[in-house]
Amino acid sequence: MTESGKVLLARGRWLLAVVDDIKAEVHTENREPSGTVRLGAPSSLGDILYAPLAQIFVKQFPRVRLELSGGLTESLSDRLLRGELDLAIVTTPLPNDHLDYETLVVEQVFVIGPPRDSLLKRGKLTRKEFDTLPAAVTPLSRTPFPSTVPSSLRVDNSTPMKRMVAAGLGYGLLPFSGIQQEVAAGVLSAARVPWIQAERALALPRGRPVSRATREVVTALKIVCRSLIEEGKILTVPVRRT
Repeated sequence: MTESGKVLLARGRWLLAVVDDIKAEVHTENREPSGTVRLGAPSSLGDILYAPLAQIFVKQFPRVRLELSGGLTESLSDRLLRGELDLAIVTTPLPNDHLDYETLVVEQVFVIGPPRDSLLKRGKLTRKEFDTLPAAVTPLSRTPFPSTVPSSLRVDNSTPMKRMVAAGLGYGLLPFSGIQQEVAAGVLSAARVPWIQAERALALPRGRPVSRATREVVTALKIVCRSLIEEGKILTVPVRRT
């Protein structure tokens, strides 16, 4: 099958799924939301976000089926455009003519290292210290470290990154939500880098119909994020205004 044929097939499947969801909503008693919502998020956030989100839907919206997956921002954006996701949480996204973004939260980012790391013990790094780190473990997509920091290990999610960092194979960069459990357990060390933040944004395909179930997911995500902030599991920074 040609590439254009694959795109056409993916869009056709998405259209059929949309029709099925619309039918389900129309025939649901008392307009209770129903159908399937496919949500993607970075593993660094999904690890603490998905369970409380699922609890809300199991209790309040039992007719809605959630399909929750992980991925890097670039792959999640691509899946949105291909009709494989209804909604995604992406990190510091680049402008895209085909996606609409809404900021969910802006998080403080930390350099992470092995337990009791001497460089990170002050809890904060200077730019000079950051630029001269001996090695880094980075995401497959973007490289958040400067070119002065060697990097031969690249990963597609935060779980192997944290394990490699804990083993002393290099330093990593993650928002606090993705490391708070390991830092509390003494598995990782962490130091704040005040000039780096991670914008977590809700992404929706521009011009695509949004089901009521998807709108309820958006509302629930905002509620869960506020709760996680209050619990100290997400550390926020003020949103910069231009």
